[in-house]
Amino acid sequence: MNMRKMLESFGDQVVEGWELGQKITISKKHNRINVIGMGGSALPGEFLSSYFPDLPVYIHRDYGYARRFSDGLNVCISYSGNTEETIDAFESIINSGHPCIVISSGGKLIDLAKNNNIPYAQVRDDLVPRLALPLLSSVLLSVCAKLGAVNISDSEIRYVAGKLDSDDARAKAQRISQELHKRVPLFYSSSRNKVVALVGKIAMNENAKTQAFCNVFPELNHNEMNGFEVLNGDFAVVFIYDSEDHERNIKRMQLTEQILSNKSVKTLRIDMSSGPRVYKLFTAIQELFWLSTLLAESYSVDAVNVPVVEEFKKQL
Repeated sequence: MNMRKMLESFGDQVVEGWELGQKITISKKHNRINVIGMGGSALPGEFLSSYFPDLPVYIHRDYGYARRFSDGLNVCISYSGNTEETIDAFESIINSGHPCIVISSGGKLIDLAKNNNIPYAQVRDDLVPRLALPLLSSVLLSVCAKLGAVNISDSEIRYVAGKLDSDDARAKAQRISQELHKRVPLFYSSSRNKVVALVGKIAMNENAKTQAFCNVFPELNHNEMNGFEVLNGDFAVVFIYDSEDHERNIKRMQLTEQILSNKSVKTLRIDMSSGPRVYKLFTAIQELFWLSTLLAESYSVDAVNVPVVEEFKKQL
């Protein structure tokens, strides 16, 4: 499937993921979620943390065992099912007898789950991990809803899925894509919307094959903004505004944008949509993926494949 088709599938992915998650049976209630994954397969953990900041979520992006695995539900996510760090951590979890579920499209991880009687959700395999974010996140949301760890309903999920508009997201991205051409993008959001800024960075790296970075308010006002005294590159700062953010963070964002503009740094603005929180996150993420795809097309690079990573894996 090409990148544009994947982006147009966001709404369908949300419903598919929710329904798959509802089929998973978990015998014990858990109030903490540990997400084990790498790259795009770790993003559902970031999504969950941004959506429900009061829910304790630990994200493990590494090999091996972590003491937190003994507390809460461990969710091993590998879209391909062959991510070696995730498989290594999964084996340490089941060898320690801690509760675990698996979300994957197949590969070794699904085989291990089956062989060890671990609950799993097997998702479709025609996407790339980063563009499977709505699918994987919805499975995770569905599982957490069944546990009673989060408050989200079937009707809300279906409403959001029907409301996602790929054409609108593409049009919004188109308006600022030319401003980012040949510039290094920096994505700035509030800490509660960290997943949106992070997706912006990752999408630029993997789709547009270019450097990109992200940070959050208010932390960046205590360090990173000092780095604009000496400019060693052509940067464009994309401010991600959310009317529901803390009023002081909105003020910080506005003032930072003004300061950087006065220093001749290109500043751009994305306004998150109004509506249910899950919709706001998904539609902002869809817009940023469109933005990176449009940049990839302007750079004449393949937005789908990641040859540098694949070559690295062969040599590892």
